[in-house]
Amino acid sequence: MKNQLSLAVLLIVLSLTLSLQGIAQDGNPITQPKLREMIVQLGYTVKDIDTAKGKEKFEIKTTKDGLDVPILYQISSSGSYMWLTVSLGNAPAIESILNASLLKQNAKIQPCQFYTTESGKLMMGLAVDNRGINNAQLRRYTEFITGKVVETKAFWMR
Repeated sequence: MKNQLSLAVLLIVLSLTLSLQGIAQDGNPITQPKLREMIVQLGYTVKDIDTAKGKEKFEIKTTKDGLDVPILYQISSSGSYMWLTVSLGNAPAIESILNASLLKQNAKIQPCQFYTTESGKLMMGLAVDNRGINNAQLRRYTEFITGKVVETKAFWMR
């Protein structure tokens, strides 16, 4: 009985160790070249926006409900995050009531978010943890942000 219990505990420990090793291996961050390769594997036409080593940015165009949605992909400088961003045109004036409406939408579209750039562009962004990303997840992220852009067009499209 004692030997059977010891064997059972050993098997559980071994199983957990192998599972954790698989998670660790699958949890590696992807690089910019790998990100580009994955986007191509998903069937998208990739436009290289920035080709400087370590700063690569890629753009694709998607269409949903008749709305063209260009999505920019990049890996953060730390390598910890992957960003998907969509330019939505010029940001509304600071005193505009649209700003308050956009901020309220952030609670509904999270983890996406509206933000403005220093140059005055209105953006929607989605930051995801850059660990273990595979093609299926990348497609879900792409479809997710595309859907949020389309769902909120009444708030940003003028």
